[in-house]
Formats: sequence, C-alpha cells, structure tokens
Amino acid sequence: MGMKKISRRDFMGRTAATTLATGALGGKAWRLDASPIPSPTRPVAASDRVRFGMIGVGMRGAYLMATSIGLPGVECAMGCDLWDGRVTLAKEIGGADLPVTKRYQDILDNKDIDCVVAAVPDHWHKRIVLDAVSAGKDIYVEKPMTHEVPEGFEIIAAAESARRIVQCGSQEPSSVVYQKLKELLAQNVVGDLCLIESSLGRNNPCGAWEYGIPPDLSPQTLDWETWLGPAPKIPFNKEHWARWRCWQVYGEGVSGDLFIHMLTGIHFVLGVMEPPRRALSTGGLFRWHDGRDVPDVLTTTYDYPGFRVTLRVTLNTDDPEVYRFLGSRGIVHLNGIENPSGFTISPQDGKDHSPCTPAWPHPMAAAYSKKWHARHDQAPGTAQASQVIGYEAPPRYDDTRDHLWNFFQSVRTRQPSVEGPEFANAAAIACHMANFSYFNQCIAVWDVHQREIVKA
Repeated sequence: MGMKKISRRDFMGRTAATTLATGALGGKAWRLDASPIPSPTRPVAASDRVRFGMIGVGMRGAYLMATSIGLPGVECAMGCDLWDGRVTLAKEIGGADLPVTKRYQDILDNKDIDCVVAAVPDHWHKRIVLDAVSAGKDIYVEKPMTHEVPEGFEIIAAAESARRIVQCGSQEPSSVVYQKLKELLAQNVVGDLCLIESSLGRNNPCGAWEYGIPPDLSPQTLDWETWLGPAPKIPFNKEHWARWRCWQVYGEGVSGDLFIHMLTGIHFVLGVMEPPRRALSTGGLFRWHDGRDVPDVLTTTYDYPGFRVTLRVTLNTDDPEVYRFLGSRGIVHLNGIENPSGFTISPQDGKDHSPCTPAWPHPMAAAYSKKWHARHDQAPGTAQASQVIGYEAPPRYDDTRDHLWNFFQSVRTRQPSVEGPEFANAAAIACHMANFSYFNQCIAVWDVHQREIVKA
C-alpha cells in the first residue's frame, strides 16, 4: 500500500478531502503524525515551566514520571512512595538530588509545586484528588477515576469549586489514532452505527496481575497502614500490596484495569458523556486461584441510546486488543491501547448485488432476474470496487506522552483537560456497572435521577 503523511494540525482542514481521494485511488494507508511537542532541548522560559510532584512510583507511576521529565518545560520537584525500594527508584528516575517523601501531603504543602501526577491504587484516588484540588494543585490521576460511584460526583464538584484541572489517565482522548477515528465517525463513514465489539486477552502471570514481590518487602520497608488508607484494616499482606488489582477493596479488577480503556476510547470517539443505560455481565474465575476475588474472564454488554457495546477480556489466552465499529455502510477495525497501530475502514453499501428471489418458480425468477440486471448492472469498466482505507500511527508512537503533554498544557493555559472529570466519571460508572452486574448476577441499571446503580 502507498503511504502518505497527515500532520495533526491539518486534521480538520484536509482529512475529509484526503479520505475521498485515497478511496478513488484504490485504497491506501495514511500515516498520522504525532502531536507537535517541542524538543526537550528547546529553552523554556521560567514563567512557562511546570513543576509537578509524583505520587506513586510503581509500575505505571515510574513510567509517567520518566515520560513527564522528558517533556520540555516540565520538572519533577518531588516524589512520593510508601516503599523504600520505590523511594530509591524515584531518585534513579529524577536524579539523586530529587526530594522524596513518604507523605504525599509534603507535595501538596509545597508552594513551588504546580500540579500532581498520581498513580496509586484505585481506593486512594478520591482522597488524593480531593486533597490536591483543596491545596490548589491540578492533578493527573490514573484510571479509573473512582473506586465507587459517589466519588465521581464529589470529585467533579470539588474540581469546579476550586477551579482546578483534573485529568484522568486513560490516554485514548490524546491519541492521534482515536482523534482521527472520532473525526471520521462524525462524517458518518460507516453509516448508522448500531454495534461496537471489543476484545482482549492475556496469557501470562504478569498480565493477570501476578506481579513479582520484592524480596525485602516488610512492615519495616513499607508503610502498610498508610497504604491501606480507607480500605479495611488487615495485617501486613505482601500479596495485597504487590497484586492489589486482584481484590475488590483496592480496585475493580478486569473492568477497572482494561474495560476502562475500551470504554474511554468508545466514549471519546462517539462523544458520549453519560453512563450506559444498562449492563449485563458474565464470566468467572477459571485459572488464577491465588486468593483473588475478581474474575479472570469477563464479558459485558452495554445498552447506550442508539447502539450497543460488547466488551470481552480474558486473562487466560493471549488475544490482541481489537475493536469493531459496525454500521450500515461498513466496519471500522481498530487496534487498541496495547497495540495502537491504527485502524481500517471497510466500506459496504448495504444494497442487493444480485436479484433476491427466494424459492420462486424458475420461469418467474428468470424473468425477474433479467429485468433486475437490466436496471442495476453497470456498464463494463465503470464499476468501482469498495476500497479499504487505513490510518496508521507514527512509528514508536506513545499516546501516553501526548496525554501527559496535554495535561501540562492545561496547567499552563488553564484550558479544559482533554479527559476531564465529567467525561472520566461516565466511563468509570460503566466499569462499576459491569462489576455490579457480575457480582449481583443481575442486569445493572443506571438510575440517572438518584445517580446510583440499581438492579433491573
């Protein structure tokens, strides 16, 4: 296939015409450019620099911290973690002179820090967000935004009252791939959209959250009581700390770790700002009998106004993450967050391409077919085949980098976040609905007036 390049700044002005041109030329893949982030070596005025504090230097937090430091005009002023090993890791990432604390309040009290990046277990999200905005800090918080339904509305109210930026860390809204798909779906490229399917599978212990446990982990190296926070008080448990996604008291399992990316992407490209009306889940715990109380297979069907969504995740079989957007005029096939290479559009016209004469007598069918072909057949050489059009991300593209850059730009400019709390709350509630249905063995219904999940 031929390869062209479209810069992000040309999206709104050029892509509609370019799509038509590629279709006429026989189908090509278009490479999308990454966001025009300035070079990290470019000088940045002191007034434009953003100083952030990093709360949580775990598997995700360490990556967010290192990526943020690599952005122009962004400086890490302090790190925070509760385990000695990650205190050391924070200095490895940020430099030996980086101040590191085990009290996140030290970051919030520091007047030289503009904002916070928080990558902590879900049961800590609400408290850290509320404390941050109360302290006058903007905050980037990992997904899902909430651990329980009421928390989202508290976060929305607090952010609005304090006039602080709150950005959730599902990076799809900043991805050039999802932005391009949003634009094209708005142009009705697949007609009337009625069904979306997404699936993902993993087949290794790390993918099922069987993370390695540090050999020195103990109550002497980890502040266990602070880590528990609002969760039930239990004796020191190294598995709960290292593999917290496996327990409902700290996280949402499959829905909060993986569905949230699927839902965020779908909500973004379709402009969804409300939770689905209903959800029905099925699944089970088939393989990872390690004491966890969340399933390792989960399938959920959602009812949205005008379309339906089915999500499926298994932690028992490797299966690349894919989406299919099915409409009356074609299908979009998209690779997801774990392999975000792009998407293809396969057009369909929804018409009969031969006469439809089911079980007619032969003479009647033959006469009808002759008339049908006379009316519908195109002259030789004039027919045009449906063209598959592809859009590809740049090589080694990192949408997390774009997402962090957008957050720091919001901090600088005071412009709204690309993934603000209202949007993030709708996706988080959809995750909670999936679990509510699974654990209660019922259809979960979103009561928009009471703002709660109820049984059908």
